[in-house]
Amino acid sequence: MRAISANRRAVREALAHEGWRFALVGSVEELKRHRDSCRTLSLPVGNESDNHSRTIRETVLARLPWEVRGQPFPRWLSYVSKTARKCLQPNLPLAAEFCLVHGFVFLVGNVWADRQDGRWRTHRADGPAVVFDDRELYFWRGWQVSKETVLEEPTAERILKEANQTEREVLIQRMGVENFVREAELQQMDSYRETTLFKINTAEKRSRYQNDGWTEEPLALAFLKVICPSTEKTYFLRVDPDVENAKQALESTLPRYTRDWGRDLMAET
Repeated sequence: MRAISANRRAVREALAHEGWRFALVGSVEELKRHRDSCRTLSLPVGNESDNHSRTIRETVLARLPWEVRGQPFPRWLSYVSKTARKCLQPNLPLAAEFCLVHGFVFLVGNVWADRQDGRWRTHRADGPAVVFDDRELYFWRGWQVSKETVLEEPTAERILKEANQTEREVLIQRMGVENFVREAELQQMDSYRETTLFKINTAEKRSRYQNDGWTEEPLALAFLKVICPSTEKTYFLRVDPDVENAKQALESTLPRYTRDWGRDLMAET
């Protein structure tokens, strides 16, 4: 859903009686030109303003890149009346820059977000989650990723070749763990009772210290195949790639493991 919509008219009306000159800009580059020629400050949003209620806007803005949302300086708000600040709250665009020379400069944009597990995150599955006149930013459940990661069809080959961890995790989420495990043809490493440990290497490299020296090795993905004792359904759980065997991997999925396998597994599933 669109969580923040640019509303130029509402901003103009809120500041109409403040006695300041201001301009509404629609691009990051235009805002940068004002920033270079003037001293600029940011108007705060959410709980940093007079309205202390926590809002969707506050949560979503915190995830945006620093250059977009700016840095709040609440001490300068004395230049704007309390009534005007309250009117601005529902219609405040992504970043509002207060310019001491030229007046108000607002960067106008739209943001899409989604509520998952009780939390609002910047997210859009079919396009850019943040839109300006000159820029589009893509987000998946709060993570900023590339356009290709959001829009292109994920494949096991693409996932294994992806060197960026965030991009790779989003691709796995989009594809689904079970589909990835099936298509990637993971290697079976070990088994314990009805659980099986699978691993496969990715293109990402990591440094490991061993034998009195540092070595580069590929980062692995590890999955544990488990069967729910009550429904007999099969699930694949992500586990630490450094686990050495299936039993160790199974224990890592039971944070309050008490050596009672039947009871703990039933409670976990």
